[in-house]
Amino acid sequence: MSHRSRYVLRRIVQAFSVVVLTYTFVFFVLNILPGNPIESRINSPENPISAKDAEVLTAYYNLDKSALEQFWISVSRLLHGDLGFSLTSGKSVTSLLASAIPQTAALALFAFVIAVVAAAGIALTAVFAPSSWLREFARGIPPIFLSVPSFIVGLVLLQIFSFQLGIVSAIADEGVASLWLPAVALAIPVSAPIAQVMIQGLATASAQPYVDILRSKGLREDRVIFGHIVKNGSIPTLTIAAITIGELLAGSVITETIFSRTGIGFLVEDAVRNQDLPIIQAIVILVSTVFVITNLIVDLVYPVIDPRISVASTREAVTA
Repeated sequence: MSHRSRYVLRRIVQAFSVVVLTYTFVFFVLNILPGNPIESRINSPENPISAKDAEVLTAYYNLDKSALEQFWISVSRLLHGDLGFSLTSGKSVTSLLASAIPQTAALALFAFVIAVVAAAGIALTAVFAPSSWLREFARGIPPIFLSVPSFIVGLVLLQIFSFQLGIVSAIADEGVASLWLPAVALAIPVSAPIAQVMIQGLATASAQPYVDILRSKGLREDRVIFGHIVKNGSIPTLTIAAITIGELLAGSVITETIFSRTGIGFLVEDAVRNQDLPIIQAIVILVSTVFVITNLIVDLVYPVIDPRISVASTREAVTA
């Protein structure tokens, strides 16, 4: 087996192991420890349910069985796409996620594109702008973006574009027109760490000896920057960009609530408020799986950009 094949196989096994451990941890924390929301729902004096409904819940979630039996049954159901039923609405969690995921996916993707474009613009300005004051100004933007919470940005954007200018409705869903405001609110704080890592990477790459050699050979400046410096200096940005996927999903909870979007964030907020355990568990697993898969993709892309990475990683694993 080649070095690259071993590298890919090892990364896939690691990613699968993380997902399995995450599901195991979440299941036992939410279902087994004292304060189980399903049992609380059955025994709640404030919101009592009938004996028949309590019997159905007990039977479906196997509350009369041991913890390990409950776990293995839940794993079996998970493999068949059964995530349980909402304790509040009675709808299947799978159907609720299916209706919420497209909303959040569109928002996260749009916000990610905005964040990457903004970060790239800031980083290129901070490193290659001809004016020193402009470079310093660009370097000061990421800390400001990082310190501004997305909900503050969202409220300001709503105040300006919805309440004052009336360009976008604060309530009605107007398609793409209703998407760019929450996407900008979500993208601004996310773009900051991407820009910071990219600035450092581009600055380091531009100081390498090969850059002077390329310029001495008469290569045009734009080819030096975009053909060599950006290509090599942006490699560390892939990791931080992958990490921001998790931030985008986490930030959607607040952003979707502010902008009245019925996505994953809205579903989380409603589930936490009502202690709807099956929904909370499913969303935690979904987010963690997306995060792990995104990082796996980045790990597999690295050797394509720099084949030395797979060789070095494999040798480290063998040595360890």
